[in-house]
Amino acid sequence: MNIDEFLRQSIQHNAEEAKRLMAEKKQQRVAEIMQNSGMKSRFKKRTFATFVVTTENTLAYQKALEFAENFEKQGKGLLFTGNIGTGKTHLAAAIANHLMQNLYTVIFGNITDIISRIYDTYDKDSDVSTMEIIRYLTSVDLLVIDDLGKEYTSENVRTLLYQIINALYEDEKLVVITTNLSGRELSEKIGPATVSRITEMTEPIIMQGHDWRLRR
Repeated sequence: MNIDEFLRQSIQHNAEEAKRLMAEKKQQRVAEIMQNSGMKSRFKKRTFATFVVTTENTLAYQKALEFAENFEKQGKGLLFTGNIGTGKTHLAAAIANHLMQNLYTVIFGNITDIISRIYDTYDKDSDVSTMEIIRYLTSVDLLVIDDLGKEYTSENVRTLLYQIINALYEDEKLVVITTNLSGRELSEKIGPATVSRITEMTEPIIMQGHDWRLRR
C-alpha cells in the first residue's frame, strides 16, 4: 500500500468513525428528550408511518405532516377537533415524535398530567415554584396538550390553564391541542379568555370519521 492509499483510507476511516459517534450522540440526545417529554410508551409508537390515511382524514394528515416537516416556518400551532377515536391524538403524537427525532424539545400529555406536575409543586417539601413549572412548560419548542376539556376544571385549574396558554401566547410559542369539545363547550369548560387565545394561536383541524378503536 502506497502512502496516498494509506492516507485516503485513514481519512475515510476517521470520517466514518466521526459520523458513527455523531449518530450515537444524536440518539442519546433523542432518548433524553423523549424521556423528558412526559410521553407515555403507547404514544411513542404513534408516527406518520403508522397512521391509517383515509379519504376522511387525508387533509388532517397532510396538515400535520407539513407542520412537523416545516416546523421552523410555522406561525401558528394546530387545534385538532372532532369525535372520539378519529385520530387526533395519533397525529399530535406523530408530530411530537417527528420533532423529537430531530432534536426539538417537546412536552406531551393531557392537561390532567400537566396540571398534576404543577400541583406537585404545592408539596411543602417542594423547592420548585408553580411559576417555575409554568416557565418550564412554555420554554420547550412545542407543548402538546391532549384531550383539552376532559379534565375536572376547578377555578384553580382554569387559572393555571390560562397562565400556561397566556405565557405561550405572549412568547409567540407554538402549541398543538386535541379536544373532543366544540368551541362553545370548551369556552364554558376552561373560560372564554383562554379559548380566545387558543383560537388566535392555532389553525383548526377538524377530524371526521368513525371511532377507529370500535372499527378494530
